[in-house]
Amino acid sequence: MDDLFQRAQALISSEALCDRCLGRCFAQRGTGLTNPERGRAWRVALAMIAGTAPDSPNACSVCGNIFGAVDVWADRAVEAVREVEFATYLVGTRVPSNIESAEADLWARHGLTRKQTEPIKQEFNREVGRRFDRKLADAGRPVTVDFHEPQIALLIDLTTDELELTIHPLFVYGRYRKLVRGIPQTRWPCPECRGRGCQGCNGTGKRYAESVEELIARPLVRAAGGEGHALHGAGREDIDARMLGSGRPFVLEVASPKARTLDLDALGAEINAEADGKIEVDGLTSARRAVVHEIKEREARKRYRAWVEFSQGVSSETLQRAVESLRGVDLAQRTPTRVSHRRSDLVRRRRVYELSGESTAEREAVVELLGDGGLYVKEFISGDDGRSTPSLAEALGVEARVTALDVLAVDVQVSVEADA
Repeated sequence: MDDLFQRAQALISSEALCDRCLGRCFAQRGTGLTNPERGRAWRVALAMIAGTAPDSPNACSVCGNIFGAVDVWADRAVEAVREVEFATYLVGTRVPSNIESAEADLWARHGLTRKQTEPIKQEFNREVGRRFDRKLADAGRPVTVDFHEPQIALLIDLTTDELELTIHPLFVYGRYRKLVRGIPQTRWPCPECRGRGCQGCNGTGKRYAESVEELIARPLVRAAGGEGHALHGAGREDIDARMLGSGRPFVLEVASPKARTLDLDALGAEINAEADGKIEVDGLTSARRAVVHEIKEREARKRYRAWVEFSQGVSSETLQRAVESLRGVDLAQRTPTRVSHRRSDLVRRRRVYELSGESTAEREAVVELLGDGGLYVKEFISGDDGRSTPSLAEALGVEARVTALDVLAVDVQVSVEADA
């Protein structure tokens, strides 16, 4: 206790500190007190011991009275979010370098540590946040601070006198079915102009007129008043493949949404109606950012149906023997020739768990399989000139190629936690 009194006495006698900055030097003492109350308490206690009247300096050598503008900043923050729906927030402050230096020098002179004190930036954040919170509550808009995943963030720059509002994305989880071929999963920039717009793409900046992402995003972005979007899928199907069954899990990220309370059932129906049979979505629900990582990182087994054409006739018996030899096989698949220009040249190990085949003509068959996520089905069938082994073509001793492909199921379970 003597050390505390000596520290307080040294601070009061040698530094021009306001009660607030003095109190922050003892932030871990006096539970339930504000920093100004802590500082004033020390000043009064030491004055009583000395038999003098407590006194405070006219100007503070550390904070420069920036706390006098707390209400002004809270009012500016309220105005900035006037048309934005949110439930959680976080306030941050960029303090002038001379104030941060003065604070650091003060702590160094008196041997103060971060565990004993509270930075001026932290207190300013809290004081503005409290008033911001109270003003919104008085207006019938209750909100809460969230230090981990706030829906909005307010950055106060005391150097430039600017307030920066960041509206964090809205995440919507669901499953989609792609019912037609020839549509990519995400927006595909024109390779000639790289998305800027040119004669070759008719100024659209896109190689394909639409994508699964855009068909899902339009109604959602419109309803949320967002400024952009991104689709995160549990894997992706080829452009010429359909996605059937219960669909592929996805998260649609809406950038800078002005609204978050959405009728997702109605929006799902709207997406399906506007897509006009190209795609369908269901199970739309609000989600947290963590779900994006979850659907991308979790291993998902996938079931496929492939229509296969052979270079010569293959009997049913020969096909069945080949299928049986490949059931449960582990594959070594080098990055396929068709995507080697945009993907790393690696050898991936994948397993085929289930496999069946049925001849539909002398040189045609339908093959169904269940395999690891990331399995290149077309190359498993064709062999890709030896880059994928073993393969159906290798087992049959004839050339084989996939003429049409459907994804029938994506077996992945995610924990969807609703956005707060």
